[in-house]
This record gives sequence, structure tokens and C-alpha cells, in this order.
Amino acid sequence: MHVTLLLTDHCSAASASIALEMLTAANLFAAGDTPPFEVVSASLDGADVTCLGGQRLQVDAALAELTHTELVLIPGFLFTLKKALPSFTRYAPWLRQQQAQGAVIASMCTAAFMLGEAGLLAGRKVTTHWAFAELLRRRYPEAQLDERQILCEDNGVISSGGASAAMDLLLHLIRRFASLELAQQCSKYLLIDNVRSEQSVYVMWSLPKNHGDGDILQVQNWLEAHFAQAIVIDELAQRFGFGVRNFKRRFKEATGYTPLAYLQTLRLEQAKQLLETTRMSLDSITYKIGYEDSNSFRRLFLQRVGLLPAAYRKKFQPAVR
Repeated sequence: MHVTLLLTDHCSAASASIALEMLTAANLFAAGDTPPFEVVSASLDGADVTCLGGQRLQVDAALAELTHTELVLIPGFLFTLKKALPSFTRYAPWLRQQQAQGAVIASMCTAAFMLGEAGLLAGRKVTTHWAFAELLRRRYPEAQLDERQILCEDNGVISSGGASAAMDLLLHLIRRFASLELAQQCSKYLLIDNVRSEQSVYVMWSLPKNHGDGDILQVQNWLEAHFAQAIVIDELAQRFGFGVRNFKRRFKEATGYTPLAYLQTLRLEQAKQLLETTRMSLDSITYKIGYEDSNSFRRLFLQRVGLLPAAYRKKFQPAVR
């Protein structure tokens, strides 16, 4: 199949390189005389592009020279999205044309924003790097964003999560457009795990405090210092002089979270830190962060993080020798 690797200034050289290397590996491992992927790198005008860190990537063609392709693959912009975003509308007509002609459009990481600027996210399930999820949600409210997912595919548009999810995406593409056996062979030779399902386990929660509501900010600061206490939301509202309904509304408007969800997240982040850095038992951690029932906490952790606490500790804590 014909693959267009769409390169732009400020894109991730690592994402572009891993795409080229994995698809080349798939061609080398494939049986038969005809390689499954014909990869052409292209930029808007056919000129080489300058990536993050100043690295330059060579380009094979200009987009206008490619009248038909079957798969468009777009590297991400993890640290350069702000610089690159204003230019994304320049690619929209060509992307819409290829999508209308039946091409599959696949984005790595924050390249989902390029799809959004082209109007290709409306009504579609999509994911992106978790740190940029709220920006994507605000900018393209018509998209059905689920940042917990490593991969989303919906009606000819495939999106992937953070930078390392590029490998999950590429294995998925090899499996989808070549064969499961070839994807498994690439996975084994390149020492890459099989396609993961969620990126929620990697999320580092950022406290939403730049909202301008000073009264709610006071509540947030108090919660950070006292989250391990027994807290009743209605009593919390009264402590800070709010009516209960007004408090819940203002808190959600300011932070994007209900007071209960915010409290749960504070506790979960502390639990994740303790799982990563201590050998405390789950019962002890449960009590330390303000819960009494470790079974209920285990279920909440699995629901919000995507792993059970023991599996999270095994994944992120160095083995004790």
C-alpha cells in the first residue's frame, strides 16, 4: 500500500524516524517479492523540514505531487505544538481530499490537532497525549475525545497517545494493513510489546489552578493539605461559606472537576507516589490517603488508573535486590 509520511517543520524527528524504520522492517520481514508498504515522505512544498532540536529530515515529494495515497501518517509535536499549530490549516485541503478519496489518516501524539484543524475529528472517537487532552477538548468540542486510550480508530481516522504510543500505532498499522503474523514478527525482533490499550497509567495530574476564582483556589489549597481527613463535600462548602449547589457549580466551572472527583484524584496521586517510592502495604496506603476500605480503593484505582495497585507498583517501582 502507498503510505505518505507527512513531514512538517517542528515535527518530532524521533516519531518520523521510528515510522520509517518500522515500516522498512516490516518490508524486510515480509514474505514474497512485493513489500507491503511503499513509503514516500512529503512536505507541503517538497522542501526538507527542520524538526525539534534542529535536526533536518529529507523529503521525497511535495504534497501536490501525490494525487492519491492509501495511508497518511503524521508524526507528532510533543514539545513544539504551540509553534506548529498556526500552520496546520495549510495542510487541511490536502488531508480532506485524501480522506474523501478513501485514504486512512493516522496521527501520532499531538498530530491529532492537525486533524482537528482539517475538520476530520468531528463526531469521531480520538485520543492524543494526555497532557494536551483538555486543550484538544476545548479547541475541537465536536470530537469524541478519550485520552485514556493508547489508540482510537473511527471511520478512517486513527489517532494515538503520547510519544511512545507511536510504536503501538505502527504495530497496529502493520497488523491492519499487512498481517497479524508480520506485526508479531516485528514486535519480537524489535523488542516491542504488543499493542497496549490505555495510557491512563502514565498520566501525571496537573492541578488546575489558573482559573481566576480566588475563593475556589482557597478550597483547593485546603484540600491539598487535608485530603487524608474524612471530608464531606456539603460540610466543605459550609466551611468556606458556600451554598452547596453554588459550591459544586463554581468548583466544576473553575477546575473542570466535581469536588468529589478532585478529592479522589488528590488521593490517587498520593497513592501512586507511595506505590512508586515505598513498600507500604495497600491497607496502610489506603488508610494514609483517607480511605478505610482497601477493596473499594482497589476498584477505584483500577477504574481511574487502568491497573490494580499491585500491578502499578510492579510497573513503576524498581525491583528490590
